[in-house]
Amino acid sequence: MTAFAGAWSDTFTKAFVEPFEKRTGAKVQFVPGGGSEWLTKLRAANGQNPPYDLVALTPDLSGQAARANVLQPLDPNRISNWSELSPVLVEHAGVDGTTFGMPLTTGSTGFAYRKDLIANPPTDWSDLLKPEYCGHVGLPPLTFNPGLEMLAGLAHEQGGSLGDPAANQKALDTLTRLKGCVSTYPADSGAMQTALQNGDAWIVPWWDGRAFAMEQNGAQVGFVYPKSGAVGALTSYYLAKGSANSDLAYEFLSEMSKPENMKVFAQGTWYAAANTTITYDQTFASRVKYGNDVYQGFAWIDYAKVLPQLTGLQEKWNETFA
Repeated sequence: MTAFAGAWSDTFTKAFVEPFEKRTGAKVQFVPGGGSEWLTKLRAANGQNPPYDLVALTPDLSGQAARANVLQPLDPNRISNWSELSPVLVEHAGVDGTTFGMPLTTGSTGFAYRKDLIANPPTDWSDLLKPEYCGHVGLPPLTFNPGLEMLAGLAHEQGGSLGDPAANQKALDTLTRLKGCVSTYPADSGAMQTALQNGDAWIVPWWDGRAFAMEQNGAQVGFVYPKSGAVGALTSYYLAKGSANSDLAYEFLSEMSKPENMKVFAQGTWYAAANTTITYDQTFASRVKYGNDVYQGFAWIDYAKVLPQLTGLQEKWNETFA
């Protein structure tokens, strides 16, 4: 199965792999990397002897994978604790109304900021334009998830939805007012973290889990959930079409769905888990916003509508910031 490298996979091993291997006697082999790489390899296999049985994908890639016919729809009856999973996250882990993925955790995209450098934190997306932040803004390109999620949040605050041409243009017009105020353009998570740590950026659109993890490790970093709605950043697991180990894959998904296991992973990564019966420790519950009401208020991105427009959106972004 696929897994993101570093602390993510370490926590994943503790939360899910160890109890699964102990219970079943089976062994899990991680394939590290990223979603785009995994999707490319699934496409190459085309449902024949895929390189993994279970693959972690975000909604920008899961739709592409399902429509490429390289994923197998899930049978929820074969996954214990399925009824305890958030129906909002289950819906967004699916594709075109079909249950393809089992949601694991969701991040919330809002603003990470330097608490020692910003006296008045933002409250909503358009606050990024405040003059006091000018010269200290980290703005990811639209090809990096937080950049597109920032634009979606801005469109949502303005009463629109990303993917609608009028809402796209209004959000982009607002974003262009940042010209001359951007100090760095982090294009991946490592660059984002470095920009905050070094003070190259005082404020960036980013995920709550990453910000809280930095704070836990001693960084002067805070996080704001925009009042008009954060943007959902969901990670789910999918069964590869043609998997020779589908029975074990279902066993693993059942292990993953258990609230006691999801709690370990959620609190270790600072991302809210899909199982809604978890009682989190006070430290986690006081920081991370979670629950169906929260997820329903997210500015979810309709990737089926947005991705065909992404090249054009990025070109317009480049006209201002490249």
